[in-house]
Amino acid sequence: MATFVHLTSHRNLPGIRRGGIAFVKRDGWQPDRIYALPVTRAFNIAHQWLRELRRMGGGTIAGVYFRIPDDEMVEISHYNGTPVTLRAAEAVALMLAAEQRDPAAARVADKASKAVQRGRALPSSPEGFQVTISRPIGRSEILRFKMLPQVTGWRYMPGANGMAPCGCVCCMKGSFGVRKLERRLEADEAAGRKPNYDLFGREEKSFARVERMKARLASIRGDKVS
Repeated sequence: MATFVHLTSHRNLPGIRRGGIAFVKRDGWQPDRIYALPVTRAFNIAHQWLRELRRMGGGTIAGVYFRIPDDEMVEISHYNGTPVTLRAAEAVALMLAAEQRDPAAARVADKASKAVQRGRALPSSPEGFQVTISRPIGRSEILRFKMLPQVTGWRYMPGANGMAPCGCVCCMKGSFGVRKLERRLEADEAAGRKPNYDLFGREEKSFARVERMKARLASIRGDKVS
């Protein structure tokens, strides 16, 4: 039996305890798949999606550990790649082999590989993988629940640490720290410095409307203070 871990918000645990892991519809995620990763020797690899799920509004993330038959067919892929159908045991073996490689060196090799870039081969880096299972997970298949360290894994994408942040108003809307990015950009522009990133979407009408609302609220607060 192959053991996998499904990461989810702590808010979902009562329902999972009662009825298992069900399909959940969410923007950008297929509602007919259960997302998971094999439980291997490297804790950080098996739980690598934790910080990204938190950034997407998942709150406190918990692990739900379950077992499925070794010969059950699953799909494994990089988050932006073409999925490959394998047996569950084969997916575990693939991740065990991948986690032996240095992630930074493997990312460099993947960028240089035409087969990987064109989707003909899976990346060699263990970061960014996901396994999908095309059925709900029954309550009897669940082994345990565990609250996890909330600093595990990467955010935005593997290797993003040290890179200029995404400055898209559309995809960053409501994200933690987006207002800090806006203030930094405004300060750089006011001081005549070139920002190290662009805040895309500022020309959109919705963004201009939000800016007018901010100005109006600021003037109201100023009037109350005075």
